[in-house]
Formats: sequence, structure tokens, C-alpha cells
Amino acid sequence: MSDSNSSSRFWLIIFLVLLVFGGLFLLGYLPRHKQEQARNAEAQQLTEAEPTVTVAKAKAAPDTTTITLPADTKSLRETFVFAQANGFVKSWSADIGQKVRAGQVLAEVTTPELDQQVAQARANLGLARTSYDRLAGVALPGAISKQELDVAKSQFSVQQAALQQLLAQQAFRRITAPFSGVVTQRNVEVGSLVSSSNAPGSQLFKIEQTGTLRAFVRVPQNFAPAIKTGMSADYLVPEYASRAFPGKVARDAGALDPSTRTLLTEVQVPNPGGKLRPGSYAQVKFYLPRTAPSVIIPANALVPGGTESRVATVQDGKIHYQPIVTGRDFGKQLEVSQGLKGGELLVLNPFETLTEGEAVQTKAFTPPAKPASPPPAKPRPNDPDAPRVSSPVK
Repeated sequence: MSDSNSSSRFWLIIFLVLLVFGGLFLLGYLPRHKQEQARNAEAQQLTEAEPTVTVAKAKAAPDTTTITLPADTKSLRETFVFAQANGFVKSWSADIGQKVRAGQVLAEVTTPELDQQVAQARANLGLARTSYDRLAGVALPGAISKQELDVAKSQFSVQQAALQQLLAQQAFRRITAPFSGVVTQRNVEVGSLVSSSNAPGSQLFKIEQTGTLRAFVRVPQNFAPAIKTGMSADYLVPEYASRAFPGKVARDAGALDPSTRTLLTEVQVPNPGGKLRPGSYAQVKFYLPRTAPSVIIPANALVPGGTESRVATVQDGKIHYQPIVTGRDFGKQLEVSQGLKGGELLVLNPFETLTEGEAVQTKAFTPPAKPASPPPAKPRPNDPDAPRVSSPVK
């Protein structure tokens, strides 16, 4: 009896142990099984759900486009003043920055060699006059031939012309301004040797008219058809970063430079106050009418790879790949000349798994908020490391 009781007790203990382990197993397995089932269901739902893409609308380009190009700035009129007689500078009366009038004396030159030539020419002229008068005064018929008289008269005329030429050169001892303007260069000092040569470096003064400036711009070929005489443009310089000076297109070259495919264009800018200076680095901003319709798209809407440019559009909730012809690249934006009309929904950053006709969900693109920038540090007075002001390109 005791053996049967011991056996029953043993199996009861075994049963209780198995029951405890079974309970513990169920307590650990069931939550994990439920979580696995939930993950599988979520994965299946994601697999079966339509992918979501971020979209933005293609926009028709405005009727007017702007382009900002570098310009070479010159005065309306400018010329170098050279000496027209050999000699030495006796005095000068105009310096750089001085306004002068047309005909005003800038310098005087002494011409000792020319003065000696004038004296000799006067003597030659007197001798020629005496010879001619002596021959013309002979009263005896046949004593002087007509040919001898004509030769004497001709020599008298030659000497007279030679003297007039030298006297005209003497008038150039006074160097005058050819027109009213500002002296921008002076290359003479008292006692300097000058000559009538116009070789480089022999100029005495430079005169410029700065009341109106000429800005020469090289316009690229694709913008050249829109350039018209009389159209308005803005003249920009770094010194006046917040101000645009109005100008007008005065003329263009009429032909493109074959080496650069650009059209040389002259823009005249009024400068009555003299704030603008010739030779400054400048830019000219044109407002050009668009000659052909185009569309502007985000640069990240372009499908990467492939031999042709294309974008992924969403039409009736489905993907459609549209080939396009791109124009200018504006960095974050692209110009499309063919393939789009404007208003299409474009997929931004399209991923490679998108297929033609695939159904998708769309989400409008929201530009990120700009972080608040800290206030700029107060500049130190007369800081040698302070950056130079540069002209912004808009």
C-alpha cells in the first residue's frame, strides 16, 4: 500500500511540474505569437498599400525673365591728348579730377627747333619774294623768259606754304582740351620732352565725359533675340548694393561674336551726380520678354539616369513618365521648353521602384521652415579683416 501511494505521489509531482512548465510556456509564447501576427499583418498591409509620393506642381514661366550679366563701364566720350609739336613742357594747368571746357589750355610747350625752322622759313620766303619781284620788275622785253618768271613765282608760293605749315605747328604749342569733360590722366611734368608721335605711353592727358556712362555687356545667344534698342535695364555696382541705376539699351553689334556666341550690347546710364565712375566693376540686369513659352520645375523632379530627360507625373492617381526637353539650369529649378504645359503633378525624388501605371498616394511638398538666424555680430571699427562688399546676383 505504501508503494502504491509513493508511486501516485511521484506521478502527481511530475504532473504538477509539467503543468507549471506548460503554464510558463503559454505565458511567454502567446504574447510573442500575437506580436508576430501583428507584424505580419502590418507588413502585408504595407505590401498591399499604395506607395506615397511627394509631389509639386509644374509652373508656367513668367512672361518676363531677368538676366544679370557683368559689364565693362566706360565714359560716354574719352580720348587721349597728344602733343602735336616736338619740344619741352613749359607749364601745365590741369590735373586729374579737374573739370575742363572745350578749348581750355591744358599745357604749354616750348619748341626751340620749330622756332628755328620758322625763322629759316621766313628768310627763305623773303629771298623768294625778292627774286620774284626782281624778275617781275624787268622792263626790257625778251630779257626774262616766261618760264623763268613762273619758276620764281612757284618757288615763292612753295616757301610761303612751308612757312604757313610751320606757323600752324607753332599754334600747337598750346595743348587744349578737345571737348568739355574731366581730366582722368596727367602724364607730364615741367621740362618733360614731348613729341608729335602717338606711340603708346606718349599721351599727355586723358579727357572723359562722365555725365553719361556706357556699359558694354555680352549677351548670350539664347537671350539675344529679346534685346531691343530703347529697352530699360538696371545698372548695379557693389558700392550701392541696395540701389539700381536706370539705363537704356542704346545699340548692339548686330552680329554675334563667333568665338563666344554673344551679342555685344551698349547700355547708357545717366550719371548727372557723378556717383558712378568709369572702369568700375558693374552688372547690368535686363528684363527680357520671353520669346517662347516654357515651364519651371524643381530640379529634384528630374528622373535620374537614362539617356533622355524625363519626369514622373501623377495622372488620375497613377504614375506616368513624361519625356521633356530641358533649357536653362537655375540650380534648384530647371526650365522645360518641351514636354510640359504647366500644372502637372511632378513626383519629387522619384525612386527606382516606381513603374508606369502604378497607383500611388500623393502628398504635397511643404518647404522646410527656415531656422532663425542669430543676430550678426557688431563689426569692429576699422577691422582690417572685414570682408569687402560684393554685388549680389538676383
